[in-house]
Amino acid sequence: MVDNTVPVKEVYISKTGFIPCYLQLKNILKEQINSGVFIATIPSERELSEKFHLSRSTVRQTINEMAKEGLIVKRRGQATVIIPINRMVRDYAHELISFSEEMRRKGLIPSSKVLRFEKVPATTDLAEKLKVKEGDELVLLERIRYGNTEPFNLGISYLPFSLCPTIFQFDFNQESLHHILKSHYGLDLVMSQESFEPAMPSQHEAQLLGIPLCSSLLLMEGLTYAADGTPVEYFRLKFRGDKARFTVKVFKNRDI
Repeated sequence: MVDNTVPVKEVYISKTGFIPCYLQLKNILKEQINSGVFIATIPSERELSEKFHLSRSTVRQTINEMAKEGLIVKRRGQATVIIPINRMVRDYAHELISFSEEMRRKGLIPSSKVLRFEKVPATTDLAEKLKVKEGDELVLLERIRYGNTEPFNLGISYLPFSLCPTIFQFDFNQESLHHILKSHYGLDLVMSQESFEPAMPSQHEAQLLGIPLCSSLLLMEGLTYAADGTPVEYFRLKFRGDKARFTVKVFKNRDI
């Protein structure tokens, strides 16, 4: 049984400083979660209020902020659950890496299940995106991606067949697409242009991802480019909302 009592190490909240009390509490709780003080749940609003001598409304504001950030899940009448750290966390303005590499860095075992792997003609929209002619042959690869056998996302990729004419010899239940593109076709993917929007799963998608039909998804759509600027892959990824967290680094233009 997990002990969620207040830790022995004393921490205090200043009520005279510039940092709001709710933000101080949030930083304390995040540090304690990251350090393993709290593993499954965090203390109740009442316990936090008494421990840090804060009003219930201030504590509630902290809890709401953490829930919005995807750190915890609030449940009426039940303990507030910490979302496990094995989420899909991507740090932008950092580097372009494959799903497989991202999972390995987090200590998870990546795997895939291929749903479709075939040649299809380029539609007008896909031809424009991939800079090919309408009707040209494209490779369609649709997969479920897993971390430690748990589904993380459902994705579909389109690639010009002319760039990878022997690609059907590879088993993408086992192989990394980006690794094969680089090692066998010399396509070093160096940049990805991506957009994000919320989405709801269809009944089939919910079944594939093992989530309730009312769950939220994060849809990522984008193009991946080779070093010479050639568009190599157009993709649409649907991430489980409880497994996806994206951070962005923003820098000030010093010339302004």
